[in-house]
Amino acid sequence: MARCAALNLAEGSVAWYRHILRALRTLLEARGARDARDATPALLREHLADLRRRGQASETVARTYGGLRCAFRFWKREGLIADDPMERVERPRRERVLIRPFSPEQASRLIAGPDARTSHGLRDRAMMMLMLDSGLRISELLSLEAGRVDWLNCNAIVMGKGRKERSVPFSAKTAQALLEYAQSRSNSPIKSDRLFLGKTGKPICRSKARKLILRYGRAAGIEGVRLSPHTLRHTFAVLYIRNGGDSFSLQEILGHSSLEMTRRYVNLASRDVAEQHKKFSPVNQLLVGGTSCRLEAV
Repeated sequence: MARCAALNLAEGSVAWYRHILRALRTLLEARGARDARDATPALLREHLADLRRRGQASETVARTYGGLRCAFRFWKREGLIADDPMERVERPRRERVLIRPFSPEQASRLIAGPDARTSHGLRDRAMMMLMLDSGLRISELLSLEAGRVDWLNCNAIVMGKGRKERSVPFSAKTAQALLEYAQSRSNSPIKSDRLFLGKTGKPICRSKARKLILRYGRAAGIEGVRLSPHTLRHTFAVLYIRNGGDSFSLQEILGHSSLEMTRRYVNLASRDVAEQHKKFSPVNQLLVGGTSCRLEAV
């Protein structure tokens, strides 16, 4: 992990590498291997296959593969291992999963869930409104410092992927929700510069934030869509385009390095498949004007 620190990687990246290497160590110990020098291509392929069998997402398996490739290359370059088994492990296929955002009605129910009479309710409402209004990643939201919020101009400076800062705008309504939370926050213990804090005054962790959204989503009776912080990011992107936003400003707000991912949101938002089907359904066209279609008994 010293190399990660030397490279000044983001906290999330360091945590991810730590998670991957811990899982690798567990695997090697379970197979009676001493260390990474005993890892074989067959063992590593089985590890990736096991992740998929346990229900891990295609993206998670692909990222695990990338992390292991990076680790073994480094160990070989440093002379810690003689052979790199990952050189002979094939890259897993990524599945192209359909993005499923919240509907506007679902998003409204979600942000209406927190009890605004309590400090924690104000915090949770402000967190979800800011994600829905700006498309922040969960890591960007939780690392946001109170002093980096420009209340007058309604924008915040966040640290994104690759240690790249960017300015993210939000609406006046979200600013009001943030101000209400900030006022209640001043009456609680503060042990960090971060904006969103837990009961003890320390920053909220990712796991806690995910559980909050899951709990509010279930309480609101939201079904058919993943209840996660990233779904709020997807929802922002889709609704931004549907409401008239352009792909270039969306790319800048989301912090995408290329337009490839942004185009997926544009394509999803610009074609309402259900509405198109209503217009051009073969069955609807056949039955226009009372025409009926009778099936003959077989």
